[in-house]
Amino acid sequence: MGLEREVVADLDSDAPVATHPTLNTVDFGLQIGVEEILTDVDPDISLEFLKKAEAHAGKPPPTRVPRKTLVSTHNSYVEQQQNAGQQNAPRMVKKVVLALSYPPSVKSVSDLSPVSLTSILIAPSNHADALQMRLDELLVENHHEDKCVILRTITPPYKGAGTITIVEDEFGNTDKLALYNQGNSTILQAVPEGSVILLKEPYYRFSGDDDFMLCVDHPSDAVLLRHGPDDSLIPDSFKQAPRSHAASEWRDAGDQAFISKDLPLAAANRALEFTPEGNKAFQADLLLKLAGIELALNCFDSALSDALASRGGPSDWKAYFIAAKASYELTEFQVSKEYFESALKMKPEATNILKEYERCLARLREEKGNYDFAAMTLDVTPKNIHIDKASFLSRTEVRDSPHHGRGIFATEDIKAGEMIFAEKATSVPNEFNPEHNSAAAYAQLVELCKDNPTIHRKVLDLYGGTYKRSGQEGTIVDGKPVVDVFLLESIRRKNCFSGAHVSAQAANPDWDMWKQGMSRGLWVYSAYANHACLPNANRSFIGDMLIVTATVDIPAGTEITHIYLPPKAAYLLRMPQFRHSWGFMWRGEVSPEQHKKRNEALADIEAIIRKKRPTRFYPDAAIRQIEKLTNRLSALHEPEVYEDLKLPRLMLIWPTMWLVEAWHTRKQWNKVVKWGNEVFRNFGFVEPFRNGRLWMYKDTQAVTTFEVIKALKLSAEAYTALGSKVLARDCLDAARIGLTTMVGFVTDETFEAFR
Repeated sequence: MGLEREVVADLDSDAPVATHPTLNTVDFGLQIGVEEILTDVDPDISLEFLKKAEAHAGKPPPTRVPRKTLVSTHNSYVEQQQNAGQQNAPRMVKKVVLALSYPPSVKSVSDLSPVSLTSILIAPSNHADALQMRLDELLVENHHEDKCVILRTITPPYKGAGTITIVEDEFGNTDKLALYNQGNSTILQAVPEGSVILLKEPYYRFSGDDDFMLCVDHPSDAVLLRHGPDDSLIPDSFKQAPRSHAASEWRDAGDQAFISKDLPLAAANRALEFTPEGNKAFQADLLLKLAGIELALNCFDSALSDALASRGGPSDWKAYFIAAKASYELTEFQVSKEYFESALKMKPEATNILKEYERCLARLREEKGNYDFAAMTLDVTPKNIHIDKASFLSRTEVRDSPHHGRGIFATEDIKAGEMIFAEKATSVPNEFNPEHNSAAAYAQLVELCKDNPTIHRKVLDLYGGTYKRSGQEGTIVDGKPVVDVFLLESIRRKNCFSGAHVSAQAANPDWDMWKQGMSRGLWVYSAYANHACLPNANRSFIGDMLIVTATVDIPAGTEITHIYLPPKAAYLLRMPQFRHSWGFMWRGEVSPEQHKKRNEALADIEAIIRKKRPTRFYPDAAIRQIEKLTNRLSALHEPEVYEDLKLPRLMLIWPTMWLVEAWHTRKQWNKVVKWGNEVFRNFGFVEPFRNGRLWMYKDTQAVTTFEVIKALKLSAEAYTALGSKVLARDCLDAARIGLTTMVGFVTDETFEAFR
């Protein structure tokens, strides 16, 4: 029972299967976006595993693997990975379990007790005692607050969902370390053997039978210590022989690292630390090099600041060029334009600068709403949805909502079918498998926020559910912003959208979410829009551009709303989804007893029409049987709820749409018109006609799916056959608006092709 899609073997092969419009695969992720398969939840963890972890919590591990065994086992895995040529393969992503979250450290190293690996577990009576504690005192499933541990890696890294290596403390005790979410801008993403690492307030995890490890999820909790500047923190047994302090040698080493594509090492070069204060020209050259490396690593904030700090010499045009490109990537296109113009004043003949400048001017035009949507679709490929476009947000603003926190409001009058806003994704990966794109979206968002405080601040401003914040997220501690990966995941889950590569292509009945894939990501501005069961806007996708279109005429000052979940005939199924995924309760009041009766009535209809294609010719008596059952189902909808509150009657959509198509096959045009009107009413257009004219997409907030558009086109054909050309034109005009709200744009060809 219900609205599951199913294939019936004895159906005609030359006609489309009668499916529930409310769960038509075409509707997945188009104007609505998130279904059960697209809803983010914690991955399943066995109760047995959790019980074992709880049994070990707060205790030392019952067994400890000897150093020799740890190293040999680890190295065998590394060797297998290298022999298979997988060391440079795309990295897997660790799936996040919010139920097992812990906070990042918000303390400076100077505020932590620098102790050995063996002393991070049991609070000592004094610091001297802490330094003497043994490794076998390590506590499982424990977050060692107010402590830090300094370790040296003694093996090459194994690169999987994280970077796993074997570490030792200054006393020779060993254990496993797993580093996650470090990203490509730091050498810690593949920490080499011999590196010295400081972990802030480390966490020691149970990871299986007789398997325990230090686990670092928050990128700001791990610090790579440098020989020389950090010698005061590095144990004597870890210190290396003195190295060159010549700035020129470190600069050359950085250049060589860049050439060999070892960008994290290049970014970590220490030339600036050894540059004499008076040597401004040399310092400017180094800052400019560093800015270029940071730009290549997608560290746009630091690239911008270092480029501007390098100014003061003949290479200032390069500084402005890098600053312009960094501002461009931060979507600050007006600022980018000004930096490009400064670069061109100094280097007017530079064709590469001029080319980038023209790109920037194109983005500024798009910020005014000037798009060629048809051309944009050609830039989207099955493997890459990222297109070079700007957001258009000037018709709206974010402010407090009288309903739910903040919302998006129109700043001018907007007509139905017009674009309200369009937004370039803040973060969306090129991973389209619905089972994997959630983890990929998380990993990309963490890296983006870690490397770009400007973007991090925008993301942190979003609703994060019940996850407890410290208030220190994003603050700079020890030169690094505090990044709480579990908070970012909670924000992502509460605010992400999913969609087809191109909504217009997904309007094809043959489109399949599993074959063509779905993108999943974060559009920060769009996330402020609140849910409404009867919205005034639909969203669609062209690549990583999210387009929001008005479904009614919207006066200035009106809040923009959309649907968070596909419209479900079974309203009781919506409740837990709203509560679980977005943290609010649906306020609709419908009798569960009546709802049960409607389910039973729908089941009676299902039993018949699942096996009857509406495009086949049936005798009038067979169709009237469906009409009778449909009228019975209609009578079970409480007038005080559905009529007085003007709510959609979603359970009636499938049978009424079937009747429209069945009577269309019989060319019974009056019947097509009658049941077409019922389809419109059931979607929420409670008064589709006024004064003898169609009155849809005017001032009635309702639900639109592709079935509405199909019913409008069939009704237009019926009105034409009946000689009502004005109403036929009204239906076609409304269908065009409806299709525009679903896919973002419509051409004469695409409108004609839609069936």
